[in-house]
Amino acid sequence: MLSIVLMPLIKHLKRLKRVGIQHVKLSDTSKVTESDDFASEQALDAATINVTINLPPPPVVTIEGTTKEEQYQALKARILSCPVCNAHVKPGKKVVVGSGNLDSKLFFCGEAPGGEEEVVGEVFVGKAGQLLVKIIQAMGLQRSDVYIGNIMNWRPEMPTAVGNRPPTQQEMEFCLPYLKAQVKIVQPEVIIALGATAVHGLLGHDSSRRMGQVRGNWFSFENTPLLITFHPSYLLRNNTNAMKRVVWEDILKVMERTHIPISEKQMQFFKDN
Repeated sequence: MLSIVLMPLIKHLKRLKRVGIQHVKLSDTSKVTESDDFASEQALDAATINVTINLPPPPVVTIEGTTKEEQYQALKARILSCPVCNAHVKPGKKVVVGSGNLDSKLFFCGEAPGGEEEVVGEVFVGKAGQLLVKIIQAMGLQRSDVYIGNIMNWRPEMPTAVGNRPPTQQEMEFCLPYLKAQVKIVQPEVIIALGATAVHGLLGHDSSRRMGQVRGNWFSFENTPLLITFHPSYLLRNNTNAMKRVVWEDILKVMERTHIPISEKQMQFFKDN
């Protein structure tokens, strides 16, 4: 595992050495973005190491019902009864469906449920979810004002009993029609993609893509503007003002795009004095 984490860094330093660079100095922000690049590569490696998943073709999903609530409830029932989803849920655990305000401007999208989520059957209820709620509150909103979902509807099974693993591209491709249906129902003004794995799931796998390069930039998913930022779990592991400011600047872009009022105090959050 250590070699998986360090290999991208070692390769990068060897490239620098070959062109004659002997010393490297990083700012706090550079450390944040570069370390997430390496974490992203680690995640992609972890998604393919010792994991073989045989899945049928992705489901064909149609929107049923007249009102958004009817459409959501019909979709939720479809997902909860999905035989493939249920086949990958351990006894006593639950399939997880996105939830929130069906009229929200904002759709936060992560990668997959974790241990807490598969027990409760709700998205983002663990420590990362608690931090996401704090970010939403810092925007002047409440969790009930936004919609939160994951690409995956089940927690990817681990080779061991401990920890989480990123979903494979095939797993995400199977669940993606369910996520697209949620986006069609909510019709948000902006989707916020949380973390490298979610980005690969939403935009397609690209081994050259680096979070340090794409975060804070606008893309499109289902004809909806999509902004990329770091996953709250990464913030928990890298709890620095520099990292918080990086994410907050992404959130400010979302607020500006969706015409959410921004106070002078909010503009200054996590800025070094």
